[in-house]
Amino acid sequence: MKVGFFFNDFSPHSGGVFTYQQDVFRSFLELAAESKHEFHIICEHDKHKDFSALPGHPLNVHVSPMAAPEPPLTPRRRVMRFLRRVLERHSTALADKKETISRAANVLACNEIEFTWSIGHYEHEAFDVPYITTVFDLQHRLQPWFPEVSQGGLWDIREEFFSRYVRRAAYVITGTEEGRREIERFYRVPAKRIRVLPLPTPSFCLNQPQSDFLSRLSALGITGRYLFYPAQFWAHKNHANLLHALRLLNDGETEPFQLALVGSDHGNLDYVRSLARTLGIEQQVLFLGFVTREDLIALYQGAFALTYTTLFGPDNLPPLEAFALGCPVIMSDYDGAREQLEDAPLYVDTTAPESIATAVRQLLQDTSLRQKKIELGHIRAQQWSSADYVREIFSILDEYAAVRRCWS
Repeated sequence: MKVGFFFNDFSPHSGGVFTYQQDVFRSFLELAAESKHEFHIICEHDKHKDFSALPGHPLNVHVSPMAAPEPPLTPRRRVMRFLRRVLERHSTALADKKETISRAANVLACNEIEFTWSIGHYEHEAFDVPYITTVFDLQHRLQPWFPEVSQGGLWDIREEFFSRYVRRAAYVITGTEEGRREIERFYRVPAKRIRVLPLPTPSFCLNQPQSDFLSRLSALGITGRYLFYPAQFWAHKNHANLLHALRLLNDGETEPFQLALVGSDHGNLDYVRSLARTLGIEQQVLFLGFVTREDLIALYQGAFALTYTTLFGPDNLPPLEAFALGCPVIMSDYDGAREQLEDAPLYVDTTAPESIATAVRQLLQDTSLRQKKIELGHIRAQQWSSADYVREIFSILDEYAAVRRCWS
């Protein structure tokens, strides 16, 4: 088959989706020659040279950029278009049809693409080309009260997106059986069209040597033992209950824990800062913003524990990163967490600050438990890579090719 591969090219500031996409894309380029299919990387027009210059291009991989977006219509262009339609009445219907074809659909038609795959949400209107879509979460259905999935019409936007793209997909990829159940329940997609492919452990943290992280931590303002939480500042990341837990944990302690927070602001940072001041722990909380990958590795390697308090699942990448880098994990016990991460984390109720604080004390008092969690995490981190993920996608393409040959 001719397969269109949509590459979204997210910014590093977008968090886990950037890490996931970069890893899968790298493995795709490394493994594409193993596949019998012809691939076309569908990208924005200004990315053509970047993709064409990538080293080690397999012969069955081509770069097919979309046309540049149409500039906004000026009043003069709007009048000229109207006059052209009036003068060319016989072609008006054809012109209207052409204008409704999206740039993505046009590049698919020009290259005779028979199937498409995107490693992120790529919204296009080429429904007539069968496709794989990926669902990371359906939390707007499960927890619609969070502003990031509800305010300003976001709930309706998300619902329209999933209703349209998930229901018509040839295959829906999700990371857990819990994710499969949610897709079946909310959108009535037949089980045979849903495939469970776990999120791969990010490659940047696999087999990393123990670095000299102390100098990097010192430069970041970390002076003693600390907890670590890499998460963008959305409400669902649950920084609030983690701050309450830190206050409980450090109450009366002569050597209080610091809390290192990294991540971009998505509207909740000011509230979290204000809460830290209100709780009287602002001196113990480090707001580090977006950090380099080298600093991120050092933060994992030097942390007493990752306190991953998010309320959204069923999949998340930071616990896998922590596992690979020898950092024990205290984890939200949301639906799907135990399936993804097995027994490696210490699970807690992260809406209960005392539960988080108790888990930290447990690891502090029982060094053998902490070491066991580190060892279990290392085992879990090695189980599934981006190469495994890509090979499973290739198997799905092989399976569908027998169906797609039924029409021209």
